[in-house]
Amino acid sequence: MADDEDIARLAAGVRRGSIVAAAGCGKTEQIARAVAICEKRRLILTHTHAGVDALTRRLKKHRISSDKYRIDTIAGWCLRFAASFPQRSGILATVPTTIAEWDAVYLAGARLLDSGAVDGVLIASYGGCFVDEYQDCTRSQHQVVSRLANLLPTCVFGDPLQAIFDFRNQQPVDWDADVFPTFVRSAELLTPWRWKNADNGKLAEWLGDIRTALQQNNGIDLSSRPKCVTWTALPADPTRHQAIIVGQCLDAMSENDLGNLIVIADSTSENRRSSLAQKLAKQGFANIEAIGCKTLHSAATSIDNSNGQARLKALLGFVSKYTTGADRAELEKAIDARQKGRRLGQAKFGSLFPLADAVISNGGELAMLAFLQAMHDRPGSYLYRREMFFAMQSALQTKAAGRLPTLSASVWEVQNRIRHAGRRLANRSIGSTLLVKGLEFDRAIVVAAETMTPKDWYVALTRATTRLRVISTSERFSQTDTQPSRAVGHEDREA
Repeated sequence: MADDEDIARLAAGVRRGSIVAAAGCGKTEQIARAVAICEKRRLILTHTHAGVDALTRRLKKHRISSDKYRIDTIAGWCLRFAASFPQRSGILATVPTTIAEWDAVYLAGARLLDSGAVDGVLIASYGGCFVDEYQDCTRSQHQVVSRLANLLPTCVFGDPLQAIFDFRNQQPVDWDADVFPTFVRSAELLTPWRWKNADNGKLAEWLGDIRTALQQNNGIDLSSRPKCVTWTALPADPTRHQAIIVGQCLDAMSENDLGNLIVIADSTSENRRSSLAQKLAKQGFANIEAIGCKTLHSAATSIDNSNGQARLKALLGFVSKYTTGADRAELEKAIDARQKGRRLGQAKFGSLFPLADAVISNGGELAMLAFLQAMHDRPGSYLYRREMFFAMQSALQTKAAGRLPTLSASVWEVQNRIRHAGRRLANRSIGSTLLVKGLEFDRAIVVAAETMTPKDWYVALTRATTRLRVISTSERFSQTDTQPSRAVGHEDREA
């Protein structure tokens, strides 16, 4: 096994290799260093929007020219390439939304690579390929990467202990059966740079012990935690949980000088996470959204399928899901009364009425944009799902430009652009293990859920560099206390 110092050079020169990297041990750093020493441009593939963002930021930090790399998700790259050669790839859906349609995209990508039609394009474009977070590959994605490796020197990076994605009717890649026979195990990253650089050796040591315990199928013991880790008990009564969680978040605000904060909450419920964000909106907390946010797409569909007053109510329903102070029920009553010639709500909503009338009368994108902005500018309005607000604004602008026929299609295009451009998280964010995997924060609050697996625990506990708070019903969890990973939609993988 190579030393950490040699791994970047090894990764840049290997023909078919794999590098195992524990959380916080410099995987992203080594990929950036490897790109820097490569003579020819590298294709870098990963799984999530968050992963694209983290890699892009690290490469920019090292001032590596964008001419030396292209970063994309495996899904995004397969879709773009297969759609560019539709006859050779046999792609069926160029706007995939279901798991079956995405599976067909990977098959189309593999078919295109097998055809030999794009060999020259790939060899001329890239000197090699790096694939990050390889533990999250399905076998169909692994087949694509394996075929790509027939053309380009390829090194994959990952950690079996962070494999938290589990898709319906799909087999995740098996490292012993699938990965190592195809990509020889070349090195392992062991130095905990994330905490070493933060002068937090105690946390690094504790997390290392947890990793060892999980690898040996033992449980998690929070009672042995260092001083930088605190534990708060949750009562058996779930109705009391949110108050305790909110209290911990407010208490953490006294530590703002210690850096940004992530709250890792229930991975199975978008509604529970957004409800927590709503409670903390005034304090600047914001929800992290999955790239295929169901609430956003549902709102776009409702707006597409409505007109007149129904369109305004669909728009107002969407507003109420991302900001405080929408006063939805009261405003709807006032709008109903206005349509009947009455003056109910004039004092409170008078400035909104002309904008509401414009939406009702023509339902145009510019009218809807003006209404959304006015609702955002109202006193007492605090965005707690700000990504949804900005995505809808951008989708309405795209639709107004006449490039796409529906708002739903415009939302899809905006979200696809976000996959490539990356995003900036709020200084105080609320997410799930799926949405923050691959990211690091100064501080973290981990809210335990019954559905958390040992791998979920490992991912959650390794996000913070300086201070960690854990909120759970117990200080000890055996392997049998945790639940099997639930299947998740493709929108969560693409987050």
